[in-house]
Amino acid sequence: MEWLANVRVVLVGSQEPMNVGAAARAMQNFGFSDLWLVAPEPRVREDLAMGPERSMAYRLAVRAGEILDHLKVAATLSEAVAPARLVVGTTVREREIYTGPVLGPRAMAEEVARVAPQGQVALVFGRETFGLTKEEIDLSQVIVRIPTAPKQPSLNLAQAVLLLCYEIFGVAHHPPEPEVAPLAEREALERLFADLQEYVLRIGFTDERRLPYTMRRFRRLLHKAALTPGEVQFLRGFLHQSRWYAAHGRRKSELKS
Repeated sequence: MEWLANVRVVLVGSQEPMNVGAAARAMQNFGFSDLWLVAPEPRVREDLAMGPERSMAYRLAVRAGEILDHLKVAATLSEAVAPARLVVGTTVREREIYTGPVLGPRAMAEEVARVAPQGQVALVFGRETFGLTKEEIDLSQVIVRIPTAPKQPSLNLAQAVLLLCYEIFGVAHHPPEPEVAPLAEREALERLFADLQEYVLRIGFTDERRLPYTMRRFRRLLHKAALTPGEVQFLRGFLHQSRWYAAHGRRKSELKS
């Protein structure tokens, strides 16, 4: 179960200090310790700065203060998930297309258990009021939705953290076979998608208006492929050479002859 240390909990735009503290407690309950906050609201920062004696977050953490002591703060979600080989986004909203499969908590936990032994996994949770934006969800290879009753579909942030950590902790006792080939890190994938975005615009495959939808479909397609670092570099090389040919009408090697 050592790979639990590779699972990072990322809270985006946290608005309530107490929820941050309760999330830390939930993490401690199930053996997780790596907590990141992305662009938290000022009152969350101010509360944490008060320290254990006066902070509401520390009060709700209940013996998980060490997680708050060592949490990291990032300006953007891209920064927080850059080293991750798997990014799991959470949402209650339905949409036409996601960038990865939509799984329940148990299936998500099994996927995390396959990847975490080889590297970082990020569990991403959104704001208390409206969750994650479309652009933030687009960074995910897997989307998890927690089944709830229609009358009250959204969970409290800390409850959602607890439920997903519980599922992963349970699977960790009897994990599936891990992935054999190392998956590419999120940062490398984002460079590939940036190249691909430039390419599809340049060749006229799509336009600015339809670009977000087009890129969402490409993300979903390539996430299914579970790309390795070498495969990402191979595809980027192909795109770079294609752009060169489109601009110059011949290969780079032909210019030297």
